[in-house]
Amino acid sequence: MQISIQKDYFKQAVQEVMYAISNKPTIPILSGIKVAVDVNGVTLTGGNSDIVIQRVIPAIVEEEVIVQVYKEGSAVVPGKYFSEIIKKLPGDIFIEADEALHVTVQSKEIITTMNGYDPEEYPALPPMDESSIVIVPGGELVEMVKQTAFASAKAESRPVLSGVHISVQGSELALVATNAQRLALRRTFVETEWESACIVPSKTLLDLAKLLQHSSTVKMAISDNYILFQSESLLLLSRLIEGNYPNIENLFPNEAKSVIASNRKNLLLGVDRASLFASEWRHNTISLAVKNGRQLKISSKSTAVGKIEEVQMIEMLDGEEELEIMLDGRYLLEALKAIKEEKVVLSFHGSIRPVLVQPFGDDKHLHLISPVRS
Repeated sequence: MQISIQKDYFKQAVQEVMYAISNKPTIPILSGIKVAVDVNGVTLTGGNSDIVIQRVIPAIVEEEVIVQVYKEGSAVVPGKYFSEIIKKLPGDIFIEADEALHVTVQSKEIITTMNGYDPEEYPALPPMDESSIVIVPGGELVEMVKQTAFASAKAESRPVLSGVHISVQGSELALVATNAQRLALRRTFVETEWESACIVPSKTLLDLAKLLQHSSTVKMAISDNYILFQSESLLLLSRLIEGNYPNIENLFPNEAKSVIASNRKNLLLGVDRASLFASEWRHNTISLAVKNGRQLKISSKSTAVGKIEEVQMIEMLDGEEELEIMLDGRYLLEALKAIKEEKVVLSFHGSIRPVLVQPFGDDKHLHLISPVRS
């Protein structure tokens, strides 16, 4: 193997595959990055027992030569040291690997030699069923992940809740995350007759969202134990979380006692201000109160500091003109940040039932937040 490559492209790709490399791998070779070279460019692979990330660097990008291939081949280099030295090199990089598994990395007058692993011993990717592929616009998939994954449970006392439930059913792709106190749901249309469902670690999906920023389309396939995402230059394979995800269909109340519409940015800023005084409470409790059918009072209090309250005008109200509910301010704030539309709708179903938050006129993006019992 023998190549020269532009530093910026290579450094970025190395950093991305390092997401998948564990500090204490179960198999020593998984501490390394596999570098495979052919006439089309360079493929970098990093992985552990739960996730594999593969990044392709094409030889030519928009008529610019990125990789000069002098000799095809492959090598596995120590991931930690390789990534660190690549970050610290001053310019374009020359890499060579000999038959004794010695890997030489050179940039200008700096030469580093490392002992590599046998690439033939690097684990192969598990087979995936090509007939069960769903194609999703890359930008939309990234947005769906960002609008749901944050709502998953941080603790792993219930492992299924630490993941995002992904389902394909009736030409609809749905992502759902919940920690049993709040829930985020995002749906979109996909062209497929294939149906399946799985639970994916939320951290894996958040890493995927970072890696897919410039991808136009993404292929997704689910097997019994893995989910695969593949774009033009990225492959991410993740092990699934085993278990049964809660049935969410009965969580959404049918009839609201009161529905209001508000400016999202104004409401977000108001909740953010109220949350300053809510931090001493276990659930960061704030109060939302509809007054006279025209106003929404947002407030919180602290025994040590004092209280804060403000009144905002409601743009629309349907139903009861007086109500009050206590919510976790962090959950409402995160839901409002996940919504991008100018106007939001809040549906209230009583003081002890969850509040439904969604963009105005959009039932494909929903958030449920359980009230705080005072």
